[in-house]
Amino acid sequence: MVEGPMRWIGKLFGRGRVADAPGSVRAQPYGSEATSGEDAGDAGARQQDGPALHWTVRLAALALPLEPAGADADSTRLMSDVEAALLQLVHERVRLPRRPQLLPQLLGMLNDERASGRQIAEVIGRDPALAANLLRLANSPMYRVQSTMVESLDRAVALVGTDGLRQLVAVALMQPVMRLEGGATGVLPERVWEHTELAAGIAARNASGRGRDAVFAAQMLGLMQGLGAIMVVQALRDACARLQCQAPDAMVTGELLQRWARRIGRGVAQAWELPSMTGLMEVAGASGLDSLLEAASSAAVDAMQVPAQDPAQPAD
Repeated sequence: MVEGPMRWIGKLFGRGRVADAPGSVRAQPYGSEATSGEDAGDAGARQQDGPALHWTVRLAALALPLEPAGADADSTRLMSDVEAALLQLVHERVRLPRRPQLLPQLLGMLNDERASGRQIAEVIGRDPALAANLLRLANSPMYRVQSTMVESLDRAVALVGTDGLRQLVAVALMQPVMRLEGGATGVLPERVWEHTELAAGIAARNASGRGRDAVFAAQMLGLMQGLGAIMVVQALRDACARLQCQAPDAMVTGELLQRWARRIGRGVAQAWELPSMTGLMEVAGASGLDSLLEAASSAAVDAMQVPAQDPAQPAD
């Protein structure tokens, strides 16, 4: 049964501004007529006529301008450097993020119907840093389910249940791995992490009719896609530092994310040698979760584009 965790995910991600079904998701394009006085957020917030831009471009436009700021030659040299670094990641798996120490054990437990929330909490408690990060997440605006603070793992289990804890633990495990200083890419790493949380949650919610394994697989696919996206941004940031140039525009960055994020994310999962992840990939292929994740990723950018509701204004 997945009804319980889906109600919980709905509380987390059901902000009234994303679609429940992937077929109903429609991407809204960012405008491209930026002027020199506009920042990336202002330029990205405006609409333009024509076909919708891919969600990766719209995500990048939250941090970068849509139009190129430098010479074409600089952009060509930068992209050549970045592509070479990403190919090296794929083929040689160098500079991949270190696997979280408890990830294999916890991933197995998270994917085991027999594992109770208390058992999972006991394992988490062996890593004080992970436990503290999980409690920070549980008390953050996105994840809090009640007004009072959650001060213990046992209390977190009581509030969100075993399946809710599975969702929260998966995010808590990945968040430290995905921390990255933006450098030339500015706030793009922060936007990528926000998008990762939203997309993974929406994908899990939209997989609720496909079985419990599909729900967890959908969330993990979203998290691994986000991890791959962070690796792309890191390669871009490092190349900018080496060549002493600005980051490319959102169109170019979005194309890089579209081509490489999911591929690198799954490469990381293989390099981490996670048997449970192999099983989840099989579930993903059998359940058609790739298209669901694509729709969820677009819906997540839509949610990020919507301005926060002014508390003084009544809701629609």
